[in-house]
Amino acid sequence: MTTSPGFSHALFTTPLDHTTNFTELADNCERFVEVLIECDDPVHKLALCGRLSACLALLQPTLMDPVPDHLKESLTVDELPLDVPVFEPESDGLGRYCQLVTQLLLSRTLSARDERIAGDLLQDLVGFYSGTLKAPRWLRTNALTPTLSHRKGVQNN
Repeated sequence: MTTSPGFSHALFTTPLDHTTNFTELADNCERFVEVLIECDDPVHKLALCGRLSACLALLQPTLMDPVPDHLKESLTVDELPLDVPVFEPESDGLGRYCQLVTQLLLSRTLSARDERIAGDLLQDLVGFYSGTLKAPRWLRTNALTPTLSHRKGVQNN
């Protein structure tokens, strides 16, 4: 069987469940879609779509949960980034977009050209989704507690 560039069986053995933190789930979503869009093998594509769909399904319910204390430091910076995205859907809607495009690819009803376009769209959406979820959300101040940023689409907890 031919494997596609970047394909790794580890993509299918990485454990994912309701205890996986949202930043790990977001990273996994990015990995699945990166390999998915370069994959030529229909069996691998379906398996990757299924894995991505499962990961997105696990990620969606975590969006309204408070950020765990052990992740707050990695999401705290001294200065907010200057690069702010212009596409600013709410995170729950963005998750639904990713899930819908994944399901569309799973259905195998698109032409080859449209499947490629949908794959490119999914890569962009998942990359943005993951980046939004992992973006810093607090600004360090002189006080010991972080100051909440007020960026649309990022929940502050």
